[in-house]
Amino acid sequence: MTEPADGWLERDGVSLHYVEWTGPEEGTRAEAPVLLLHGLSSNARYWDRVARRLEGRRVVALDQRGHGLTGRSPHAPNPESGYTMGQLIEDAVFASGELGLDKPVVVGHSWGATIALELVGTRSEFASALVFIDGPIQSAANMFSWEEAQRMMQPPLPRFARLEDAMAESQRDFTGAWDTDLEPFVRTRVVQDGSAFVLTLTAPMRLELLRGLYDSQPDVLWPRVEVPAAALLARGGPAVISSWKERGAALLAKQAPRVEIRWFDTPHDIPLFAPTGVAAEIERVSSAAAASPGS
Repeated sequence: MTEPADGWLERDGVSLHYVEWTGPEEGTRAEAPVLLLHGLSSNARYWDRVARRLEGRRVVALDQRGHGLTGRSPHAPNPESGYTMGQLIEDAVFASGELGLDKPVVVGHSWGATIALELVGTRSEFASALVFIDGPIQSAANMFSWEEAQRMMQPPLPRFARLEDAMAESQRDFTGAWDTDLEPFVRTRVVQDGSAFVLTLTAPMRLELLRGLYDSQPDVLWPRVEVPAAALLARGGPAVISSWKERGAALLAKQAPRVEIRWFDTPHDIPLFAPTGVAAEIERVSSAAAASPGS
């Protein structure tokens, strides 16, 4: 697979950046394209490892609002009106239409998994399949209040004296998965602020996005998913989160038994720690979609 190419799309005054990987056999195979949606404080280059394992497919990852190159001035929308769940879904639909991604396999990680579920659960004809990676599989509002959610999900954002410090923090965060191929992801994750480096996603933007995450209702959306779907969940992490996932997985099995649940013995960032396994799940649900009646 070639090196990823950068591209830009204009929607309602917002410049949306995306990254595209095109396999060497472009136009010769019938597999569905893949649309990748990253998590909070991440960006499209997060998906490098997974994309490179999807040989022969057209793969596009979007820098979502407030993130990556989309989040940098002058491209970022007004934080008071531009970060709703509806806007995020419309961005994904618009990008897919402009790029000719017909019935893509929609793949989301963490916060991006919530957006992927909202997209597939509310637009039944949009996608051919869904891969939901370690997002909240049950409604956060059923577990804690918005005030509690803000304390849990809105920690102080880091400020780095040097780019090398941002790299070092990522090396610690991804211990066991770090290699130099993640450096483009880290560089795109931060922006210079005076003499320091900060995350592209600011606190006001993050709070608005978290509100959309908190208000999402996975319990309602899962039964509406009509395409082949898989929920990939990480066993690693704090015990309270693992317990919450296990309860959510049990509920999901009852609510939407057609959704296949796969557990990975990794931390939260499954695409970085087990990219081959994630790519295999994308291929599997895509094959199931191609074999389904009416595909």
